[in-house]
Amino acid sequence: MKALSLFFLLLFSQGNSSAANLEEAIRLYEMGEFKQAANLLARLSRSSPSEPEIRLWLGKSYLKIRDWDSAVREIEKAAQLEPSNALYHLWLGRACGARASHSIFLTAIRWASRVVKEFETAIRLAPENLDIRFDLLDFYIHAPSIVGGGKQKAEAQAREIAKLDAQKGYVARTMIFEKEKNWDLAKKELTEATLKYPDDADAHKDLAAFLLARKDYAGALESARRALALNSESNRAKLIQAAAKIRRHADLKEAGRILRDLAAGPLRDEDPTFEEVYSWLGECYLASGDKAEAREAFLSALTFNPEFEPARAGVSKLR
Repeated sequence: MKALSLFFLLLFSQGNSSAANLEEAIRLYEMGEFKQAANLLARLSRSSPSEPEIRLWLGKSYLKIRDWDSAVREIEKAAQLEPSNALYHLWLGRACGARASHSIFLTAIRWASRVVKEFETAIRLAPENLDIRFDLLDFYIHAPSIVGGGKQKAEAQAREIAKLDAQKGYVARTMIFEKEKNWDLAKKELTEATLKYPDDADAHKDLAAFLLARKDYAGALESARRALALNSESNRAKLIQAAAKIRRHADLKEAGRILRDLAAGPLRDEDPTFEEVYSWLGECYLASGDKAEAREAFLSALTFNPEFEPARAGVSKLR
């Protein structure tokens, strides 16, 4: 009897230990310590090979360190272990998309076919999940018809999004207009969203992001401020606010403080990436005339993503 009790005690302790280690790995991931997270998760996957959540986070960590094949392999295992989990198919589609974007043309076509397969599987499993629908919409907008893309499919997906969430429907239609470079209609959609949903922080944040990209820095700053007044925890709105200040050469100290706070983490999947934050921090230092700090910030961005064009452009400005 004592032996049986000891067995269950050990089993329970191992389960608690595994959960604690997964929690620590997720903390490392959200702090930008992606290699450390991957190492810890790899150890966890060897001791708990049938835990799909460990496989998912390991795959996500591999995506961050740009090990595309390992990312696909691990998330694929998660989907095999729990094939009814839509989230695993969504992330498998994203991993296949990353693999496609780093392949030669013919290989990329094969990977892109897997992307749409996984996204459409995810939709069937969770038809009301907006994250999945937006990923599928983005695929339909940008992918060639040979692998399943197309404007009609994109418009149909935008209509489905609008049925589920009217405010997000404005964003979905904007994405289609942006692809067509119809900036006036895109701005009209996002502006109407803020008028119809004035208390929705995301509506103001989405307009702010659009205005920043279109170089309307005063408008972006005002919309970001409105978003933050409604949701002070929005890291995306904080980044836009800082970026608009930098482009206007106003309140650079405050912009730098915001960006350093963001760089300290945590940053979750829905937040700006570390390379975005460090790249804007480089722009802030550059605007302040501190070239040494600017270089360090741009190089920090490139450690997270060597292909991140804004950071590469920032380094070029310093040559």
